[in-house]
Amino acid sequence: MTFDQLVAFHAVATHGGFSAAAAYLHKSQPAITKLVQSLEAALELVLFDRAAYRATLTDAGRLFLERAEGLLANAEAVRRFGRALGGAAEPVVRIVLEAVTPLPGVLRALHQVRAQFPSVRFELRTERLSGALEALRESSADLAIASGHGVDPRTMVSRPFVGVRIIAVAHRDHPLAAIAGPVPASELRQHAQVVLTDSARGELTQTLNVLEAGLQWTVTDVAAKLEIIEAGLGWGGLPEHVVAPRIAAGQLIALDVREFDVHTIELFLVRRRADASGPVTQALWARLADLPAWAQSVQA
Repeated sequence: MTFDQLVAFHAVATHGGFSAAAAYLHKSQPAITKLVQSLEAALELVLFDRAAYRATLTDAGRLFLERAEGLLANAEAVRRFGRALGGAAEPVVRIVLEAVTPLPGVLRALHQVRAQFPSVRFELRTERLSGALEALRESSADLAIASGHGVDPRTMVSRPFVGVRIIAVAHRDHPLAAIAGPVPASELRQHAQVVLTDSARGELTQTLNVLEAGLQWTVTDVAAKLEIIEAGLGWGGLPEHVVAPRIAAGQLIALDVREFDVHTIELFLVRRRADASGPVTQALWARLADLPAWAQSVQA
C-alpha cells in the first residue's frame, strides 16, 4: 500500500467519482483508476461498488475511508511540522471563506501579511454554507472563515470572527415589495425564492432559510443571486453589507419574512488543531484573530 494509492482512494470517495478525483488531483482518470485498483488488490478488498453510474463505497470501503482519513491527516500534520521546524515560510497559504464573509477585514490582514512575506502565494476562494469547513477538514485549506456548523473542538480550533445579518429582499417592482408588514408564507411560496446551494459534498451539507414547498431558483454564488433578485425574477436572503446600499437607494425592498430560521450567520476563524502551522499561516491567523469588530465590517 502506498501513499499515492491512499490519496487517490480518498479523492474518489470524497469528490464523487473517478473523473472528479482525476480533475481534483490533476491526473488522468486511468491513472486514478489504476491506483485504486492496485490498492484493492493489495488489500484484497472491494472498496467501491462500480455497478451504478457513479462509484460508491462498499461497507468495507466506508470503514477503510475512516482509517485512511486519519493517516492522511497525520501525514499532512507531519509535513507542516517539518516545515515549521525549518522556520521557512510556506510557499502557498490557502484561505477559504464562507461566501457571505465581508472582505475588508480579510483583505486588510492579507495586505499586512503579504508585506511581511512578499514571496508567498495566497490562494483565496469562497465556498457556500458548509463548504468552507469541509475544505478545512479535507486539508485543501489552511485557514477558514466558516459558520459554526460542524466545527469539532476535538480536531479544530475556532474563535468568533463576525456576525453577518441576512435580510430578505425583493426588487422594488416585485409583487412582494408592495406588502407592508410580515409577508404571509402562502404569498412567499407563490414567488420564486432564490436559494444558494451548499458547496459541501459530505455529511455537513445543509440548507438555510429555505421555505418548504415553495418555488425555488438555485444558484451557486452570491453575485448571481443578487443579479436575479435585482432583475425582479425572485426574492431571497442576502448579507446586509451587500444589500444595504441598494435598500438605501430604493432599488431593493427589505421584506419582513418571519419564516427565516437564521437572521444572523455567526462566522468563525477556524484551523485544524493538529497542524503545526508555518510562520505565514500563524501570522495571518494572528492578524485575523486580532481584528476589532469595526475592522471586519464593510463600513470600515
